[in-house]
Amino acid sequence: MKFFWNTTLDGLTYKDLAGKRHPRVYTVITGLILILLFMAGGMAWLNRYLLMSKVQATPISVSIPTQASIPEEADTPAPAHHEDWTATGCPTDPVDWSFAPTYSSRTYAIIQPGCVYQGLEKTIAWALAVRQGYSRKQATEELGFKEMPMRQLHTVVIPATRSGLAEIPVSFIPPNPDLTEWRVDKDGKAAVTYALRGCFRTSTITGNRMDIWGGDYPVICMVVEDAENTHAVYSLYGHAYTSTAIPTRSFLLFGYVADGFWVWLGTQDDPKFKINDSQTFADERLSIANMYDSHPWDTKWLSDTYHLYLQPLPDSWLEMNDENEKQFILNALSSGLATQ
Repeated sequence: MKFFWNTTLDGLTYKDLAGKRHPRVYTVITGLILILLFMAGGMAWLNRYLLMSKVQATPISVSIPTQASIPEEADTPAPAHHEDWTATGCPTDPVDWSFAPTYSSRTYAIIQPGCVYQGLEKTIAWALAVRQGYSRKQATEELGFKEMPMRQLHTVVIPATRSGLAEIPVSFIPPNPDLTEWRVDKDGKAAVTYALRGCFRTSTITGNRMDIWGGDYPVICMVVEDAENTHAVYSLYGHAYTSTAIPTRSFLLFGYVADGFWVWLGTQDDPKFKINDSQTFADERLSIANMYDSHPWDTKWLSDTYHLYLQPLPDSWLEMNDENEKQFILNALSSGLATQ
């Protein structure tokens, strides 16, 4: 061992006339190269970490500036619905699902097998449809749901840190089955896109004990919503009103019930991001979706997959600013009026 060490040392250094050792020129050069490589690798890792920390930032919601809880062709035809996906052998019991963490988060994970997401996508399609001129009732019937795939919750428990939970407030859209709304830009084009942000189990296993903290939903998924609409149009019982809107990113929570059925649990109340650079948000949205082996869900996806298209807007929709019309809709929603 001593001989090996001396041989190695002699190869890397030399002795001067006084017997002191000095590093050889190639040793110094090699050392500098290694230091530069480590520094470059460290900077690349740090940049990636900062980028994904931003992508995994705490989610948010869009609020509607009203006095009540009023919110606001396929190249290759695909099956209109996915009712039969469970018949293909895709497991419907979350116990049979596996959750793989991503390189940026151990909390929001990828579900395997991927066919599990088909049920979630159907509920996403419902959320998109009610933003594109379908009433809640129409969207429910078109997609073959027996009930509206949403729950009116005030709070949802989610993981806040690796070792803690947080009960966060959420808001929900008015459940009136006849309410119709459009989220569009100034040209009347649909302007809402969703992207998966990851999922998690709502239970924790410690030793032989399971602590269930998610209520009736064994799995919850988070979905980013980029609502780039500048206008929101509401119509109810022959009354219509158009309000302006600020393009905003928010975050929605979807809970798994059973047999492939997912429900919209609400939208986080805070925080929220104003969309001031559409391309930047689109790039980040795509990065998020790719990270979770998914893809953005938008109006083209809705029409290609479910054959649901943006419904015609009311005539002169940009001029529907009568405050009396707005108040009627608000009153009808707050009173639970079902017919008129």
